[in-house]
Amino acid sequence: METHQGISALLVCESCAGHREQDNSGDFSKKLVKFVFILGLLAVVASVPLAPKAFAQAHSTISCPSGHGYWDVLSVMMMDPELASNYHMEGITNGLPSAYIYTRWDEAQSKIYYTKNPQGNPWDINLYDSSYVYQWVTELGEWDGVNHWNDPKSCKKFNNGGQNSRSDLSMRWAARCAVPGGENSSFWNPPAAQPVNTTYFTYVDGDQQGSSRNLDWSLMELKAPGTISITDHRAYPPKSFSITTLPLDYTYSCSVAGNANSCHFREVFEYGLDTNVNPIDRVKHTYGWVRWRYYVNSTNGNPKVAANWVLKNTSTTDHLMLGQVSPRFECF
Repeated sequence: METHQGISALLVCESCAGHREQDNSGDFSKKLVKFVFILGLLAVVASVPLAPKAFAQAHSTISCPSGHGYWDVLSVMMMDPELASNYHMEGITNGLPSAYIYTRWDEAQSKIYYTKNPQGNPWDINLYDSSYVYQWVTELGEWDGVNHWNDPKSCKKFNNGGQNSRSDLSMRWAARCAVPGGENSSFWNPPAAQPVNTTYFTYVDGDQQGSSRNLDWSLMELKAPGTISITDHRAYPPKSFSITTLPLDYTYSCSVAGNANSCHFREVFEYGLDTNVNPIDRVKHTYGWVRWRYYVNSTNGNPKVAANWVLKNTSTTDHLMLGQVSPRFECF
């Protein structure tokens, strides 16, 4: 990347010098000045490194089998680490921040943190192994009439109840290698089978609340790619452009396996990436989670009637902004 960036800068300057040469083709002294000017640029390009942000790019997390068109799904689900070390995605409404997603990859612990505010409270924490990404921890909303949305000591944790080292790797989220809308893109999670299920435990103020519960059946689907416009605030003025999205449909509380009409709720998570290079630094990035939507099936999950998904809530984080936080996780 350094080589290409240096060549690009040099070619631009040579083009500018060429115009000056055409304007002053009869003036030998000015040609000499131009020659010295280019030599000076060569020295600058050779001696001054590019800004660190120019090297940030999509980060490979796994080597997928060839010949299938597989995507490295975990890579798309997170902002590439070099970019994420200093930046995050943010929603802006009427000129003011309305939503945040700070992404942090803890490679040593095989965790991805999605932090939802500058105070450091996680929205979700995902785990992964060589086969799948797993939902592990998610926020707790209302419990016994109290809203815990902004409480780092309260959460829900998926765990199959098996009391072993892999018990937290139970709520499959997506295959590590998959073709969106194609091979490896969808599967059902059962309510209570071992080792994969939708069983979870609730924690309030750090204490487990009663026994486990489950979400009945859940359906996970990586859909065909879409697009969204984001705004990069590393430029001045900020620059907007289109990126590709990888949508993940999470459909749950389903009473009948294999029948999505029997499901009550759906959340759509969209993860963003550059199909073409980012126009600011001319490399390809992944941006992680950029939009979330929540739907309710108006048929109340009647398996004999076509589902009617009604949008109830949405959150969009489509501005790349300076700033990073450390996750504040104190739930258990």
